[in-house]
Order: sequence, then structure tokens, then C-alpha cells
Amino acid sequence: MSEILTKIDETVKKYNMLTDGDTVVVGVSGGADSMLLLDYLLTANKYNIIVAHIEHGIRGETSIADCRFVEDFCKNRGIRFEKLCINAPKEAKTAGMGVEEYSRNRRYEFFNSFNPDKIAVAHNLSDSIETALFRIARGTSIKGLAGIPPVRDNIIRPLINCRSEEIRNACEELGIKYVVDETNSDIIYTRNYIRNVIVPEFKKLNPSFEDAVCRLINSSAEDNEFIEKCADECINNCVSENGMPIDKLKECSVSVIKRVIYKLCSEFDVSPDEQHLNDALDCVYKSKKVQIKGDVYISSLGGYLRVYRDTVDKNVYSIEVKTISISDFNSDIKFDFYCDSDKIAGEVKVRFRKEGDAITPIGRNCTKTLKKLFNELKIPAEKRSDIPVIADENGVIAVLGYAVDTRVAVDKTTKQVALFTIKTED
Repeated sequence: MSEILTKIDETVKKYNMLTDGDTVVVGVSGGADSMLLLDYLLTANKYNIIVAHIEHGIRGETSIADCRFVEDFCKNRGIRFEKLCINAPKEAKTAGMGVEEYSRNRRYEFFNSFNPDKIAVAHNLSDSIETALFRIARGTSIKGLAGIPPVRDNIIRPLINCRSEEIRNACEELGIKYVVDETNSDIIYTRNYIRNVIVPEFKKLNPSFEDAVCRLINSSAEDNEFIEKCADECINNCVSENGMPIDKLKECSVSVIKRVIYKLCSEFDVSPDEQHLNDALDCVYKSKKVQIKGDVYISSLGGYLRVYRDTVDKNVYSIEVKTISISDFNSDIKFDFYCDSDKIAGEVKVRFRKEGDAITPIGRNCTKTLKKLFNELKIPAEKRSDIPVIADENGVIAVLGYAVDTRVAVDKTTKQVALFTIKTED
């Protein structure tokens, strides 16, 4: 067996990535990394493989040719092939997101649409090193130094301990054909600049630079795992309706206290930066109240640390519903949103988002929490608690101005349309 295949085997076993019989969606771009990953999984002959390819609409004919390469490979091998074609630059602009972030969201949404046991992607050690360097340049914590995790939820990265050079050499040795993305050498992109300029300069100082950063990543990952475990134990053992007891928190190290605060804030869609974390940390040693972001505050008044929303000045919304026949429905009627009246379950209420709220937006073919939806739409955290959520007895049917649930969508069977108007009551 090739040396690199042994290394992949060891990674898969170490992190318990795969189980015989798993349905695995493999993200395949056609490059050396993903083609080696696909070859490894096919050779094992233990899994139900679905190859998923995304054509991002960025590189024109070259990108289309890459898609055709992967599709032809799958056709010749009798492998199930699925593709998604998007116009990432245009769609990202419409969504108010960066192209890279938008593309990543659409990729994983597409991968998950097949309900796989695992999603295998071809991130490698070089990618993880570049990620760590990028975060260092922007400022990061030990969590950021941990690089790209080998496993996250159902996403696995069997090549995470293999360098790009090793992977290309293995493809040559094993006769694995692949395509080359010509934009990889364009240093206008930050990652390419790190890969093609920064890393070579560091290797002049230390030829084993990549091995050194690998040790840093692994050590940081181990330390981060320990801090995460301590923070989770602290929250699970100490949290109450009143918050976290200050006396108990003071028994923990500063690193654990800050991680606890970070986790508590994340429940409110807020990711505090270092300055806010330090301000919040001060609450542990002084009885005070600190604004974290928008209407999210942290307080230690009364001997308990508590993160909460200050909703004293929040507007209250009311809802008016008018039902008309589908034949009378036209664009001249004014309303805030509409749906199939007969698909509504019970009473409809307008409220603000609750923990666990989820929606299946029309045309997206996936269910997501409102937290994730707001993240994808890049809605500022301080505005999220003011967005009206419309729900019936079975859950959310709409997020005003952003999404309507597929469950109540108007279709060819619709007879009655419910028109909703949302009003603000001062």
C-alpha cells in the first residue's frame, strides 16, 4: 500500500470517521486532493458513495470542463453523480455575503440534501496550515490556532494529515488523473498568497516549517479540546435559572471562564471579541453590567453571571390575516407575505425568535435553524431579536422579509390564499 494511503487509513481510524455501510457524500472538484480522496473511498469498497460537484459559475468554460471531467469519471465507473450549478458572485451579492462564505454555505447545504451518514471533503494539512496562518495574521486565540478539525458534525476530512505535495505525488504514483485549477497561482486571493508567497519565505528560515506548524496545530487542538471540556462541565454542573454562580466561576482558570462566557454569548448569536471577553471577565470580579453587543448584556449583579437581552424598549407586533380565493390573488393587493390558507395549523401568532426555531425556506430543499439562516443572510446579531417570526401550532411558517416555509407554500393545489399584514404597536 502507498505510504500516503496508510497515513489516510490511520487518520480515518484515529478519529473514527467511517463505519462500514455508511452513505458518504464526497465533495469532488476534480483536483488532486478530491480525486485521491474519492479513489481511497472507492478502493475500500465499504461505503455507498455519492459524488457531489458544485460548479460555482466563476471560471467560465474551464469550470464547466472540470465538472464534465468529474461527471465522465463517475459515469465510466458507475458511480452516482450529483451536481449543483450556481452563479456564486451574483447570488452572494444578492444575499449580502462574501463569495467564499456564500459558496461554502451552498456547498454544505447541497451535500446535506442527500441525508448522508458522512460528508467527506478533501481539506489537507497544507490547507490547515494556511488557515492557521491566516487567523494569526488577523488575530486569533488558541481555538483558531487549532486549524481545520478532522471531524465536525457529520463532516470528515480523511486527508487532513497529508500535505499538498504528498497528494500530488501520490496521484502520479497511483495513476490518478485530476484537473488543475488555474486560479491556484493567482496571489490576488489571500489563501493563494499565503500558499505561494508566505509559506515559501518561512521555509527559507526553516525547511521543516510545515512540520513545525503542524505540531503547533496539533498541540493547540489538544489544549483547546481540554478547555472546551472544562467549560462544558462548568456550564452543565453550575448553570441554573439565575445564571452561573460567581463563586463557582472563580474556582476556574481564566481561560475556562472566558470560554464559558463565549459559549453563553453564542446562545444569543453573539461571538464576543477579545475586548468584550475581557470586559465580561471583569464582571466575575466586580458586581456590574456590561453591554456585549446590541441588546445583549452580561451581568454579575446578585452573585450570578447572566447573559441576557435587554428587551425593555422592544416593539410589539400584531398580525392581520385576510383570506381570498386563488383566482382573486394578484400583484395589486398589498400584504407583507402570503401562503396557502389550508396548510396553516391552528392559530397563527407573531413573535420573536425562540431557541430551536427552524424553517424550510421555499426553494432551498433543507431545514435550518433561524440562527443558521440569519448567519447565512449576514443579519447583524443586534437586529435579529427584532425580526418578526410568524408561527402556527406546528412551528415557524415565515420570517418576515426573509423566508416562508415550504410547508405552507402556495402551489397548484392551492384554493385559498392567506394574506398577512404585520403591524407595529407602540
